[in-house]
Amino acid sequence: MGNIEQEIANLEQQLAEKKAGLEKQSAETAKEVPQEKEILRQVVGEKIQQHAPSYQPVPAKPQDDQSSYNDPQLATQVQELVNMAFAKGIDDAVKSAVQSGNPALIDAFHDVLVDQLYDTLIERKKLEAVK
Repeated sequence: MGNIEQEIANLEQQLAEKKAGLEKQSAETAKEVPQEKEILRQVVGEKIQQHAPSYQPVPAKPQDDQSSYNDPQLATQVQELVNMAFAKGIDDAVKSAVQSGNPALIDAFHDVLVDQLYDTLIERKKLEAVK
């Protein structure tokens, strides 16, 4: 059972490492470094793939197209998974989502978890909000 404080600290470290790697790669290829939220999305997606190797994260949707958020059947399940992630640990919540066998649920969970973790990291002043 994971401690969410420890997991958030680990995510901060993974985020910093991934960002540094992307900045180095960006300098070599002249590509733009993704925003921190997109890097966090990749880190969480990789965590999900550890439990569901076939999972392919769907690219972030524009804010006005959050159809997975708006599905009332999924919304309750997603919120339960997010609550589990913050109470018991991200791994436990990911395992539960994967066991559902529902790709839409896993994707919606990924989106909502990234949003809530991002907000938590901003509150802790670990990230700066993008204007």
